[in-house]
Amino acid sequence: MDKAERLLDLVALLLHTREPLSFEEIQHAFPEDYGQGHEDAIARKFERDKADILALGLPLKLCLGDEYEKEGYLIERQRYGQPALDLGPEELALLFLAGSAALDLEGSPFQRDLVLALNKISLATSPEGGARSVRSVPLARSAPTAGLRQREHLEVLRRAIAERKLVTLTYHGLWKDEITQRKVHPYGLVYRRGVWILVAHCQLRDAVRLFHVDRIRGLAVNPLKPRSPDFEWPAGFELTAHVPREPWQLRAHPPVRAVLRFEPPVAEAAAAELGPEALEVREEGEARVVSLECTSLEGLLPTLLAYRGRAVALEPPELRALARAALARLAGEGQP
Repeated sequence: MDKAERLLDLVALLLHTREPLSFEEIQHAFPEDYGQGHEDAIARKFERDKADILALGLPLKLCLGDEYEKEGYLIERQRYGQPALDLGPEELALLFLAGSAALDLEGSPFQRDLVLALNKISLATSPEGGARSVRSVPLARSAPTAGLRQREHLEVLRRAIAERKLVTLTYHGLWKDEITQRKVHPYGLVYRRGVWILVAHCQLRDAVRLFHVDRIRGLAVNPLKPRSPDFEWPAGFELTAHVPREPWQLRAHPPVRAVLRFEPPVAEAAAAELGPEALEVREEGEARVVSLECTSLEGLLPTLLAYRGRAVALEPPELRALARAALARLAGEGQP
């Protein structure tokens, strides 16, 4: 039996079992693959197959035995399948449009997966033979060293999350201007207004912590047992429950009042967008002045810069300094 056939049969066996299957029972079901040869070689083959199943995103679980239940493996059926989405043509069109826009997220490690998903939507909603393919993901444009480093870190973290591997971060803290080493279990990546955030369990703090990917100075994935996971996903865990809606709400420093002035023609749109999170919105002619409670001034920068000169930081002075420095860097990167 070749490897692909063996993996398919193993997935089917573990998916439809009513109780966890021990390794001995799996050996009995696959006598030619796991029942012949040296014991260590058989164990290594099974470890590789488990790792391949996990890499495919299938919820393979080792159930630890006790006096009532035996130890063994199964694939959690409630996590394996999701209910079909009954979306209408307008909803599918909006989903396709939003996904197409997301393809342009700078440094996103999920672009190729998104292309495949959009092609499936296009195929499912087009007349027979009329589906169009979403463009291929282009090669990365030339970028400053910091951008290349973040792109590389995102790709390494994406793999570590999928394989559930321990990661050691060299991290430049936000609250304290210091560099520390953190051993973390990476749970997922979240994108908030131009900021990539790693949600992970930090061994140093023994709690879930958030890490700005652009502040990671180095990272290393645990090289031991590369095909075996280092941790399990916590039951009922949701990434978005740990990440504030806006990046300036991340807890990087004590709360401060940030005041932004938006000029037309973007003033009304900016006020409407930020209004639900604002302490105050006031009119100054056609301009709008928005006050926000901010616990991460750096997290506010992407929003400020996105309005391309139509937004000005009024308070506090630290935010004005950050904005000037960011604009100077952007101007320098634009020079040949």
